Amino acid sequence: MKKLILLNILLSSFASAQNYHDFMYEQVTIIDGFIGKIESYNSKTGIYCRESCHIYAPPLKEQIMISLTEEEKSDLWKTRKKFGNYVFAECSKNKNVAVKSYFYFEKEKYPPRCIENDRQKAQFIELNMTLRQILESKSEYRKVFYWEFINK
Repeated sequence: MKKLILLNILLSSFASAQNYHDFMYEQVTIIDGFIGKIESYNSKTGIYCRESCHIYAPPLKEQIMISLTEEEKSDLWKTRKKFGNYVFAECSKNKNVAVKSYFYFEKEKYPPRCIENDRQKAQFIELNMTLRQILESKSEYRKVFYWEFINK
């Protein structure tokens, strides 16, 4: 009887132990065929990186550690699960500027594919804005990118 109770406790703790998956976010901006900016975040390592690349200037790389809580990762995962089995990417092009951004969560088997309709676009924007709001709320982000908050 004690073994059954112990087994039941262990199984329930495993089931509720992790209700999120770590993820990688990346956005690449291409201007006139050259990479102009790369922004990325890895939730497993906590590394947030912005890299600006210019034809006539050396690259500028800003990298900081921003750890997300399990609750924040869980919120992002809940939003991601609305997509179903696919990983969507925003793929847009306007004259000489192309942007591709995507989320890739652990254990996903499908490669990212471009958004195909307004519903998918709205879901992707919700996921992207959720991450953006979480990152911008962190003191580490506000210290490094302080100029974004001067008039806010």
